[in-house]
Amino acid sequence: MLHEAQKTLPPTIFDPSGADVLAFALNECEAGKPVAIVTLAAIDGSSPRSVGSQMVVSEDGRFAGSISSGCLERAIIEKAREMLLQGRGGFVRYGKDSPFRDLVLPCGSGVDLLFTVNPSARALRSAYDALKKRHSTALAFHPDGARISESGKTELRGETLVRRYTPALRILAAGMGAELTLLSRISAGAGYSVCAVSPDARTLEDSATQQKIRLQSVSSLPPLDIDPWTAVVLLFHDREWDVSILPAALAAPAFYIGAVGSRKTHAARLEALRMVGVSEEELQRLQGPIGLIPATRNPSALAVSVLADILAAWPYGQ
Repeated sequence: MLHEAQKTLPPTIFDPSGADVLAFALNECEAGKPVAIVTLAAIDGSSPRSVGSQMVVSEDGRFAGSISSGCLERAIIEKAREMLLQGRGGFVRYGKDSPFRDLVLPCGSGVDLLFTVNPSARALRSAYDALKKRHSTALAFHPDGARISESGKTELRGETLVRRYTPALRILAAGMGAELTLLSRISAGAGYSVCAVSPDARTLEDSATQQKIRLQSVSSLPPLDIDPWTAVVLLFHDREWDVSILPAALAAPAFYIGAVGSRKTHAARLEALRMVGVSEEELQRLQGPIGLIPATRNPSALAVSVLADILAAWPYGQ
């Protein structure tokens, strides 16, 4: 039977927020089963993952998370199970200058991994609950445990690795028709959280996202949950909806706010927003035209282009 933490997570291949690792570890710990959390502590050269990337391994070899592109995971699982049997963790190097000469990384680099055995369920619960509420948090990992940390960033301090967790990237996409449907489907398929917002029931049905908001009128908007880890994208070809939604979005702490349309459309949109009292400082935050592919008229290409634009603006690491 799965723990609530696992039930509430969407299926993803790789979750950069680390919530999948915390959920798996928490489920095992609260069931009285030992786990080892493995953290990428240092990189000598290049790596497909950043410092702080994690895996969690159960005593029977089940795991969640990712530290390499598949070249180390089997060895990591074996080493984690060995450390669980011994009851103590530690640092292990793989690749360049490693004692494991049969494990050569294709990139020629070396990585130092911290194996933490039997982390505190209380610390894991605290971090997971914070992420679930979309709050940033941190844990300090050492060979024999983990604790809550007040540190502001991911960094190695002696034998302690502080891992900062930030909520997953969320996209609040508003519009009608194929552009919204395709952006929602592509983003959700890539593992990102998506909230589709539209006055059109068919568009919402086709968006295939769990989070949906039906708009009733431009004069009566429902509350839109926008935090620092949310991107707001407007895909309307209707200035009334733009002027209705954008003032509240620009007043919120979203890391990205953009609206579809040409340069001429964007200039007219800015003027309309000035007329309803939006400040110049807030207008500077509005991206337009949006997307990395200029002037595309293909809804599929636009969806990919806009998603890439959002990811390029994400300030918390990929």
